[in-house]
Amino acid sequence: METVLSLVTLENAAIVAIIVAGGFVRGYTGFGSGLVMAPLLTLFWGPVEAVATTVGVGAVASVQVVPGCARQCDWRTMAPMSLAAVLFVPVGTFMLVSLDPEIVKNIIAAIVLFVTAISLRGWTYRGPAGPIPAFLAGGVTALVNGIAAVGGPASVMYLMSLPNRAERHRANITIITTVIGWLVLFCMVVAGAVSQGTVIKIALLILPNAFGVWAGSRMFALLPGRVFRLIVLWMLVAVSVAILVS
Repeated sequence: METVLSLVTLENAAIVAIIVAGGFVRGYTGFGSGLVMAPLLTLFWGPVEAVATTVGVGAVASVQVVPGCARQCDWRTMAPMSLAAVLFVPVGTFMLVSLDPEIVKNIIAAIVLFVTAISLRGWTYRGPAGPIPAFLAGGVTALVNGIAAVGGPASVMYLMSLPNRAERHRANITIITTVIGWLVLFCMVVAGAVSQGTVIKIALLILPNAFGVWAGSRMFALLPGRVFRLIVLWMLVAVSVAILVS
């Protein structure tokens, strides 16, 4: 009983809240759990453990949403993006486990700041579409996710520029973030960066995250369409500001 009570701390409550919030964002938008979880978890743990926990919990959470999204996504777009993920995730993961932890934290902060600036300006991708732009967007996403688990916006900006319904946007985003998440986790395991303690953390946080994903998915069913794009934008702004003022 005393052991259980010892786990009830403000720090652990904050970590659970972060995990639930990340799951909610993932369930609603199809991405963004890393933007919520990874930067905030670095306030409690080192960046390697924060990224490993983020991608581990996210990989398990993907089981809830991938089956439905797989039927709606555009696989011709997913193919070059997934190929880029296979090529660039190992590079990013190598940088994560090799660089000084403080440097990695600064990289995460810089990426969040960049995303905030783009969001505030309302910039959207208006360039060409096709296999090459999809490959490049997937490559940037994979590299940044390998380093910091916050690379979603690169793919999101490209995918949101395509003339699709909100349901297909969400499906495409969900599939590519799932592919990259599993690849990052695999590379971290191969690199020996996933400790036994991290595995225990992932196991304990799966249920809170699953609840968040379920709640986010339910909200998407109630509030789809035009609001989807606005929520994606303001979610990025809110998370970025929260990290920068912490």
